[in-house]
Amino acid sequence: MAMAPRVLFLALDAADKDLIETWANEGSMPTFRSLREKAAWGPTANPTGLFVGAIWPSFWTGLSPARHGRYCFSQIRTGTYDHDHITPYDTRGEAFWNALSAAGRRVAIVDVPKTRPSRLTDGIQLVDWGTHDPDVGFQTWPEPLAQEIVDRIGRHPVGQCDDYRIRGRVSLSGLRDALLKGIEMKTRLVEYLLDQGGWDLFAAVFAESHCAGHQFWHLHDPAHPRHDPVEARAIGDPLREVYAALDAAIGRLLARAGEETAVFVLASHGMGAHYDATFLLDEILRRLYMPGPTASERALARGAESAWRFLPGGLRRVLRPLRGRVKASLASAVSHPELASLPCFSVPNNDVYGGIRINLAGREPQGRIRPGAEYDAFCDMLASDLLAFVNLDTGKPLVHRVLRTSELYQGERLQDLPDLMVEWDRDAPVSAISSPKTGTIRGEFPGIRTGDHKPEGMVFAMGPGIRRGRLPRPVSITEFAPTIAARLGIRLENVDAAPVAELAGTGSAAGMVTSQDPRSA
Repeated sequence: MAMAPRVLFLALDAADKDLIETWANEGSMPTFRSLREKAAWGPTANPTGLFVGAIWPSFWTGLSPARHGRYCFSQIRTGTYDHDHITPYDTRGEAFWNALSAAGRRVAIVDVPKTRPSRLTDGIQLVDWGTHDPDVGFQTWPEPLAQEIVDRIGRHPVGQCDDYRIRGRVSLSGLRDALLKGIEMKTRLVEYLLDQGGWDLFAAVFAESHCAGHQFWHLHDPAHPRHDPVEARAIGDPLREVYAALDAAIGRLLARAGEETAVFVLASHGMGAHYDATFLLDEILRRLYMPGPTASERALARGAESAWRFLPGGLRRVLRPLRGRVKASLASAVSHPELASLPCFSVPNNDVYGGIRINLAGREPQGRIRPGAEYDAFCDMLASDLLAFVNLDTGKPLVHRVLRTSELYQGERLQDLPDLMVEWDRDAPVSAISSPKTGTIRGEFPGIRTGDHKPEGMVFAMGPGIRRGRLPRPVSITEFAPTIAARLGIRLENVDAAPVAELAGTGSAAGMVTSQDPRSA
């Protein structure tokens, strides 16, 4: 067998820690049951309110979202009301494995989500071979490696997993089969690369848990409103099958670790039922704050109507089609004003937390709310208005908390983030809500994903200098980069966290080489 890596990092993207614990205890995930007995373990902490899109960029940069700037697939372009599609090339900061490679460490990086290819001095990288919602498409470094992988292993059989949900029941069973095949193919891919030997860091991420959680939650959860017992009997519980297959894959790969290997196994963040009210947020803000026509606009409309009545009948008949179009345009302008006319508006932030942007004077092109006391007072009023909403189906408050992003994050990209984040009560579906200011608002979630994310993840670690048992506190996602680097004798510069002492290994800090800040090179 080839020389074992010094650090082996394996991750399951969006694999729910509660499901893992339940199924490990029941015996259907024996690898994770063994990890619980042999490893250091505990929860992980992910970026509050922004974690869905910011977890992996925070992992590979070691920076908070307010510094690397990536939290969603679509983000507002500061200084405009326009939105841009966001890719890994828009993320600021450098991948920590670049610093390791530059310092002479040999690294292999396989399908870490939301990354871009690096020109590693001594190492390889695969991007988007089998990730969930691939960003840049399958690429490798070095570039010829891509064809080698296709020839030896093939291409991942899933692609965009949402496409299967659109096509119905038969496609869901097909998606299950494709995910199971994908797990087997990735396991063989990782084994092939591991067996090349000599790796200081080998990192690989499985994404099948992510896809399965989004698409199969209604089959797994009998309480879900889209649960169909007939469909569930026909297909079974694909989520459980995928988790069991991932457990077996991790077991196979852990067998390639040596006694001197530091092993990290991460379940990045969780999954549960897709219950939230983000799809209603635009309507909520319109009902709360949509400006009506001004007095001068009403006077202008009355004058135009009077002038119309004095026109000759023949001329009115000729102009009637044009008048209809003008009236429709005016009505649209009043009913659906541009973002510039609103004091605040929603911005994309995936679905788990609603994102709100204040139309701030000096930042937005036609800002309406002045910074300082007026901004603070408006945010307080908005939070109070949101907290007044009730889910009419349960009688419970719709909103748990309204968070100010500036109180959670600091950094040069803070202005690119939402100003406020709305934490919904996610214990039940949302279809009818009400508040004293708006009355009742109704709507049905239009998406096809029946599962969505939960914030907390879980990590297991074992190896030299790591004591088994529960960790004293959650591990921040930004702490993995400096901790892994410390295991390899590298101190990272320009990151937002220090190594986790319990995981960095005894004596690992001694004699560490400081990495150069790539942005100062």
